[in-house]
This record gives sequence, C-alpha cells and structure tokens, in this order.
Amino acid sequence: MNFSQFLKLKGSAPSKIDEAAYELIAIELASNYIKQGLWTKSLSDAKWNEAIAKALYVKMRHEQLLQEINKEINHRYLNDQVVNIKQEAKEYGLTDDDIDYLVKPIKAIKYLSKYNSTEKKVLDAIKTRQLTSVMCKGVLWVSDKPI
Repeated sequence: MNFSQFLKLKGSAPSKIDEAAYELIAIELASNYIKQGLWTKSLSDAKWNEAIAKALYVKMRHEQLLQEINKEINHRYLNDQVVNIKQEAKEYGLTDDDIDYLVKPIKAIKYLSKYNSTEKKVLDAIKTRQLTSVMCKGVLWVSDKPI
C-alpha cells in the first residue's frame, strides 16, 4: 500500500484551519467550556450515549467554527472590496460627499457589463431616481446596485 492509498483509507490530513479548529475544540473540552445547546443536541442525536455524543459534539462544533471563520473571511473580503472601490473613486476625483451619495460607486461603463444592462435602462433609472449618479471628469459614476 502506497501513501496515497493510505490517505484514501484513513482520510487526508486536516488543513491548518481544520487543525486550529480541532485544537480550539480540544481546549474547550479540557476546560469544560461546552456549548450547552450543542451538547444537548449531540446527546439527543446519540440517544444519550455520552461517548457517541462527544464525537458528534466535536463534529458539529468543528462545522460551527468553520462557518464562523468563513463568515469572517467573507466579511473582511467584502469590506476590502468596498474600501478599494471607494479608494479608486477618490483617486479618480470623486469627493467624499460624492462617494457618500453613491454609497458604493462604480463607473457607469462597468455597471453596464456587470448588470448586463443598456445605456437606456441606466439613463432611465437615473431620470426616475432609481439610481443615483455623479459626473466626474466626463465620466459617469453610478451606485453599484441593480435596478
């Protein structure tokens, strides 16, 4: 049996994030910091067998931690994107008031392709105030939201 076959039988090694999550769970268990609701669910699912419940608890707590980590990563990524977009707008010449007015500025030309829209639809949305806009250095900027 080679190493890859062994890994297939035993499962692959956990990633660094998985390993950190398991380590945190081990610390929580060692210090008797157990999430009571999750523990009760584990016991219930295990038909009150504590050994099986502990294994279920670890599995569910691991999944819970991974969801929290992914949520935080996504939140930071989205915040970084907004900061980068606002920085691009500022470097182009939009004022802080312009940026606040648009909330999430985007060049109209980019808006067209992002939302697969037409110039007419965008102009009509601006006229009917469904979409806010600012003109800067001959370039139309609009709010990055679907119409």
